[in-house]
Amino acid sequence: MAANTGIIFGTVTDTGGSAVGGAELTLNFILGDGSAIATGTSADIEGNLQGYPKATTNKDGKFVMPFQWSGTDIGKVVDGAVTASIYVAQWFSDNSHRYVNARCKLFLGLDLKKLIQVGYTDPSGSASDFVNVGKDFYASYREMLPTHGVFPTVMPLTTEVWGLIGKANPKLP
Repeated sequence: MAANTGIIFGTVTDTGGSAVGGAELTLNFILGDGSAIATGTSADIEGNLQGYPKATTNKDGKFVMPFQWSGTDIGKVVDGAVTASIYVAQWFSDNSHRYVNARCKLFLGLDLKKLIQVGYTDPSGSASDFVNVGKDFYASYREMLPTHGVFPTVMPLTTEVWGLIGKANPKLP
């Protein structure tokens, strides 16, 4: 079965609220329905996922982390209880670092890529969490899409393909 797509985005700050540029983020895992969902950065011809999704914050602390997840795991996400765990680290010149494990909720919807690439149009009163998070992503992070190459090799999504989107704002100690 084909891989589905997802994005986690947000801003990394320190406990004082200052943006942390150059922080490294790695997607540890995603849990849906109490069990792990397979993730990766790409899929081979058989749909096997490979790689660990990673991102680095820009000077303003913003990041965009695209990922793929297994199409066979759709049953684990339909109830809406989907959580991502992200490891965030900032390394210093003396090789010391500070880190935090952050969690965020992911929302399920259709046509994630189309929502992001085409842009947002108000669906007249929709209260969908997916659309609201998608709107926030597009409005606040769209300038980062070309530099991060979001979904550069993924075929355009159709209404048969699902997307997950989530916003995380980790605070480093």
